[in-house]
Amino acid sequence: MSRSHPLPTLLLAALLAPLLASLPAPLPASAQQGLRLKPGEKVQAEKAARTPAAPVIACPSVANYRMLMQAGPAAAAATLADPKADHLGCAALPRNRIGAVVDKVTLAGRSYDCAAVKDTTTCHWVEAGRLPAAGAEGWR
Repeated sequence: MSRSHPLPTLLLAALLAPLLASLPAPLPASAQQGLRLKPGEKVQAEKAARTPAAPVIACPSVANYRMLMQAGPAAAAATLADPKADHLGCAALPRNRIGAVVDKVTLAGRSYDCAAVKDTTTCHWVEAGRLPAAGAEGWR
């Protein structure tokens, strides 16, 4: 009987820790629509979302991205860290593999961007605002 080595899971958890620290806690749908950030808070939130070291959770299908992120970023990171879980084709991608936004969609009042990913022909979906600004760090 063989046991899997815990190192890959621990490594993935260590890589996802900065991502979890930079993401705000999920809010109930009723609170999300009325959310207004003060100017200083908005700048801080945008800076945290664009931290170069933090990987980005992305999926080749916007439907799979929505399913994975339904319980919030912490639950999504835990799912991706579990090698036995269904990752729905999603991954935590380092920002240097993410390119320009090539498609956009709004579903149920939430906007999503599909960005080019280095070494693949399929764009990957993320919630709008999670990617670096044009010209910032990342593959172009």
